[in-house]
Amino acid sequence: MSENFKNKVRLIIQHRIQEESFGVSELAAELGLSRSQALRKVKAATGKSINRLIREIRLAEAKKLLGNHELTASEIAYRVGFSSPSYFNKCFLDQYGVTPGEYKKDSDDGTDEEVQTKRGFSRQKSLFVVFFFLIILIASIYSTIWKKDKAPAELTSIAVLPLLDFSESKDKDYLTDGITEAITLELARNESIRVISRGSAMKYKNEKKLYSEIAEELGVDLLLEGSVLSGDDTLRVVVQLIKPYPEERHIWQNSYDRDHTDILGLIRNVSNEIAGEISDVVEPDSKQKTYSVDPKAYDLYLRGRHLWNTQNINKNALMNAVENLNESLKIDPDFAPAYITLAETYLAINTLIGDNVEKMNYRENARLAINKALELDQSLAAAYVTKGNLAGKLDWDWETMKEMADKALQLEPSNSGAHLTLSNYFVITGDYKKAIKEALIAEKLDPINPQVGCLVAERYYIARDYDNAIKKYKEVIDLYPNYGWAYNNIGFVYIQIGETEKGVEAWQQLQIIRGHQELYNCYDEHPYQYCFEFYLENAKNNEPRFCSNPVLISSVEMLVDDEQGALEYLDIARQYKNEDLPVMITYPDFYALHHKDGFKKIAQEVGVKLPL
Repeated sequence: MSENFKNKVRLIIQHRIQEESFGVSELAAELGLSRSQALRKVKAATGKSINRLIREIRLAEAKKLLGNHELTASEIAYRVGFSSPSYFNKCFLDQYGVTPGEYKKDSDDGTDEEVQTKRGFSRQKSLFVVFFFLIILIASIYSTIWKKDKAPAELTSIAVLPLLDFSESKDKDYLTDGITEAITLELARNESIRVISRGSAMKYKNEKKLYSEIAEELGVDLLLEGSVLSGDDTLRVVVQLIKPYPEERHIWQNSYDRDHTDILGLIRNVSNEIAGEISDVVEPDSKQKTYSVDPKAYDLYLRGRHLWNTQNINKNALMNAVENLNESLKIDPDFAPAYITLAETYLAINTLIGDNVEKMNYRENARLAINKALELDQSLAAAYVTKGNLAGKLDWDWETMKEMADKALQLEPSNSGAHLTLSNYFVITGDYKKAIKEALIAEKLDPINPQVGCLVAERYYIARDYDNAIKKYKEVIDLYPNYGWAYNNIGFVYIQIGETEKGVEAWQQLQIIRGHQELYNCYDEHPYQYCFEFYLENAKNNEPRFCSNPVLISSVEMLVDDEQGALEYLDIARQYKNEDLPVMITYPDFYALHHKDGFKKIAQEVGVKLPL
């Protein structure tokens, strides 16, 4: 690489040194290169990432200016493009071993060279001692790693905390949550970063906790926090990157001003700069499509996405989400992410309705929407996850489901949903060890999401590891005391191991959560077998296909030893392609049916490999 190129890069940076927003994209544009080309060429020429090179040139210029008695350190910070004096102080100290104030004082005293020489000598002695012990430490670590067959090092991990709404009206939750999620998804594309999923990070919205506590609970070493100030036509986002351990440090911060027509550009800038701070060189996916979306359409999309994310157990809210998303697509019919959320919303509605004709309509709408999304953009991991779930749960096409999950993980390695889809695949194919492994990876990416925790517990249950299943369900209940699914499932585990009283206690708590006082009282006043029959009688009031989940009814039929009734409802689930049927027939609840021809036929049609 020629010296001319290095000089050209330095001159461009020095010319625009006062611009705090000047970064990788801006330098690439000045050089007439793509972002990825600029990253590679600058790295090859200087041995440094663009972000690091820009920072070092800013600091070198600041060092010169500190000799000027007229300027304060804060003024110099802004003059060389730092967004805050505190961040400037931190960077200067890291680079030169003294704060800007100390350096300026030494320069004012005329002892700069002498002081720096002494400090350098002192640092050399200190570094020698540190280096000596470091060699011992590295040797120890290397020995440990070698003994563990050179296990790969842990990825840098980050959680994007919910951005705060600082708009005057305080009515932009959908916007701040949308920007939070978008930054999370952008970061998740980087293979060198483990990114905690939105579901776990959103738990900390409006919650007052120390950063160190949050980081410990999520198992991450970096946190991103920030705020959004939205005006009539403008948007200001302020973010900062925090390292909570061993002592809390703010290692990077920046602010971004855009108008509402360029929210997506803002999101890309934020995520790329964060990734650049974390990773030496970030190579963005060249297949990723750059969107230019109508601001009104994007606003409607964010409103619909917010409803789907936060109220997906409420049919009315989901119908409102569909309305917003369809309005968004009328304005901008080429915006692929809106089709993905529309498909996911149709699938969520499908699980809440009993009429199977209506179910089929929503499923078909979901297929049309996700196919349109992939027709428009094949770089979105979420589209492949949704298409995979459609192929598996509704069409029983398990190999396509796995193929879609693999594609999603190639695009977005931190996609917990793709790992859960793979976990489902391994349950269906009878490889329960791999099913548990994939579920645990998903949990690491989404550590305090109760749905993910319950899926991990369910995998243990399927593998007949009842102790770990109970332990995991209890962990979910400790975090979310009103999470009904955990109580429902742990009840079946207790029944399976013969601890009926504990199972009944769990189901009573479930009735409190659901508001079913009559069934709660039944457990108090009658033997549990009578209450199982009472539940079944009420669940079958309508035609079977209109009642509650037929696979769950089958499970309860097994509790009262009605194998024929259980087979009848499993067959109803088969006829209407119930989305829970494939995984649930692997439950220990149905082991007694494995020799039945009717059960074998259902398993064969679904494509499930049953344990021996």
